[in-house]
Amino acid sequence: MIIPTVNTLTMTSRYLLLVITLCAAFVHHVLAQSELEKRFAANVSEAQLRATVWELMPFGHRMGGTQHGQRSAEYLVEQFKQHGLQVTVEEDRERLGFVHQQWELVVEAPRGMSGLIQNEWLAGFSPSVTPSSAQVMDADVEGGITRERAQGKILLTKRAVTDRLYQEFVRLGAVCVLSYYPAREGMYPDWAFITNLRRSNENSIPVFLLSYNNGSTLHRLLTEGESVTMRFSAQTTISPGVPQTVIATIPGERDSYYIVCAHGDSDSGGPGADDNASGVAGLVELGRVLQGMITAKELPRPKHSIAFIVWADEYASAEQYVMRHAGRLDKILGVMNYDQIGAGVTRNCIYFESNDIPHNEKLLRTLNAIGEEYAGMKGYWDEATTTPSQGGTDSYVFLPDYLKRLKLPAVEIPSVTIYTAAWNEVRTLPQTPGWSSRAWKGHPDSVVVDYSAYYHSSLDVPEFTTDKEPSNMVWAVKAVGVALLRLAW
Repeated sequence: MIIPTVNTLTMTSRYLLLVITLCAAFVHHVLAQSELEKRFAANVSEAQLRATVWELMPFGHRMGGTQHGQRSAEYLVEQFKQHGLQVTVEEDRERLGFVHQQWELVVEAPRGMSGLIQNEWLAGFSPSVTPSSAQVMDADVEGGITRERAQGKILLTKRAVTDRLYQEFVRLGAVCVLSYYPAREGMYPDWAFITNLRRSNENSIPVFLLSYNNGSTLHRLLTEGESVTMRFSAQTTISPGVPQTVIATIPGERDSYYIVCAHGDSDSGGPGADDNASGVAGLVELGRVLQGMITAKELPRPKHSIAFIVWADEYASAEQYVMRHAGRLDKILGVMNYDQIGAGVTRNCIYFESNDIPHNEKLLRTLNAIGEEYAGMKGYWDEATTTPSQGGTDSYVFLPDYLKRLKLPAVEIPSVTIYTAAWNEVRTLPQTPGWSSRAWKGHPDSVVVDYSAYYHSSLDVPEFTTDKEPSNMVWAVKAVGVALLRLAW
């Protein structure tokens, strides 16, 4: 039998005391962090988010380098300054932009169809045209339409008006084009899918984009042998301008920093409430709440700075940023990009992309843990999951392959996108192995990505998107805010 000596008991007691002290410190830290996250979440305002979207709407498509973009940038500078953030504006290279002042598209004959056209849109970079009337012809007839039938006519097509198709219609002598792409029943039934012509001030005829129901009605009339005449006009400005990217900063103790960003323009050229006034609203609200807590001394200054960036033009402005800051890319600890956080048709889910990029793992594990911890709680999402890459948004500009394309150092910057809907129909993706979330209610080996019925459309307006489920924007602000509390502090 070994009898413990006094020294042995003392050492054991010290060890136990150390363990108890460390455990108590850990519990205290966890409780303090949890309380901090609750206080942050309680400050997020759904009403403020909705108001910001509505205040952005009168500025039009907010394209960088246009008067719409200029007004939007001025508004955002004022908002961030009011909330106490440090604000700078960076100018991109000059590029061509467009503004539609007004347009008209009306059925003149048959007279009973005069009120048919609703929620149409004028394709971006369509030229101005004085009020004119012309007969409508079906451009999708078997074998193709001849120059004899197309000359001086308005051509109706269910196809997307690519540059090649546009040039063909111009060559045939058309004076205007009507497109109701995508011509699928149930898609864009009463609102138009928006596309743009090539970025040029030399496009010669306008393209009007119609809803499926309007386009199919016109097609039916023509198929039945009815003579259809329409009046159209457009007043547009196509000119070069300098896009302005707005950067609001919460300075940290170190020169390393996180970026939270969103493209400020409606990249479709339409109203863009969900895509992407919702993302901009989320950015402004996140900055407001965090800076407000610092000002109220509920939060100390962060260890790492946080830059809230509203890109003047999706992709183009993010490219300009990384080229301007090429020597400091290694100071970026992570990029969290908001894109379409204001809608969703089939699920109450928040998504974090891209989990197939290995160096995104630490950032995504943090977001995924937040998604799992808060799922189902009052004021939060029902589901949360990470997803593989889908492309099509600014976060990809910061990834090594894209940086190499820009002839920049291929720095491994964790770069992810947060959203609640994407594209215009449900997409099912195979889940990246090892990334199944406990907060996902679907099959663990796949991800069903929710969509917006109004994606890139003439009715991407608050009444049909961000006002229907404003809680989506709240979720996105809470998820990224909690992530920053865990990472930047």
